[in-house]
Amino acid sequence: MTVKKLGKELFTNHGADILSYGGLVLCVLIFSFLSEGKIFSAYNFRILIQAVCVYAILCMGAMFVYAMGYMDISVGAQVGVYSILCILIANKTNSVWLGFLTILGLALICGFINGYVSVMLGLPSIVTSIFLMSIFSGIQALIMEKLALNSVAITCDMTQYKDTKFMIAMIVIVAIVSIVLFKYTPLGEVVRSIGANEHATQYSGINTTKWKVLAYAFFGICVALGAFLLTARTGAAGKGTGNGYAMDIMVALLLGGMPLSGGMRSKISSALIGSFTYVILSNGLILSGVDTKLVYIIKAIVFIAVILITCRKKDGVLPR
Repeated sequence: MTVKKLGKELFTNHGADILSYGGLVLCVLIFSFLSEGKIFSAYNFRILIQAVCVYAILCMGAMFVYAMGYMDISVGAQVGVYSILCILIANKTNSVWLGFLTILGLALICGFINGYVSVMLGLPSIVTSIFLMSIFSGIQALIMEKLALNSVAITCDMTQYKDTKFMIAMIVIVAIVSIVLFKYTPLGEVVRSIGANEHATQYSGINTTKWKVLAYAFFGICVALGAFLLTARTGAAGKGTGNGYAMDIMVALLLGGMPLSGGMRSKISSALIGSFTYVILSNGLILSGVDTKLVYIIKAIVFIAVILITCRKKDGVLPR
């Protein structure tokens, strides 16, 4: 076999991995130069880890939904409401754990609605996620209007939950759980099978409804955990909390090599690599002196560019 054929076969089988890992290395090299080494400072490292922790956990949960070829755009609004509720309950009861357990319960209910109701009503999952996004956006606005505040701050001590070592430990723990579920349990096998061919999966006798609900339930757990850690990181929540997270997650997954159509090529590593790449990209642009407004435009351009590079036309352009 010639070198040309070997290279072609390698890129065909591992092209997404090469691009995703290469993109991460390229981001580090470019922004280490543009930021004059500021990206490697101890202070910035803590900022990076805190941001990566939230995104990585959200992305790993989202993998179970995106692997089915589905998409949930309500995650940003959910994060906003969960963060606010967690703070209000913690401030009232002086217990951050009670706040976390409350939002965890709500997140599981939302996972049930997304996974089960959409199947029972015959609706695409994106329709129910739009429904939930509208509801949560309204709740977020109503709560802040009722409080007559732009943001509400946590009064309980959450310092230990934003410690760098704790954040790294959370990434590792959620990654291990996600990898085990995704690679070594029926849940991961079925969600990837649904993404590859949902009708064939149903015809094989698999109860896809049950596995869809479980996939959304796990995503809900990750959303609640992500909202909790975001609260610990910022110490406050308000009207703008969670804005843009749905797109951020999609961009991060794409940067990590996640196929838009889901299927058997889906991997948890896409969530991890994509999260690091996305956070370094965002952080590096700011450290390099790029205007905040331009950062959003650059992210949008990157989003379209990655889609054009990675999308397989036969699978369609957007998730179901």
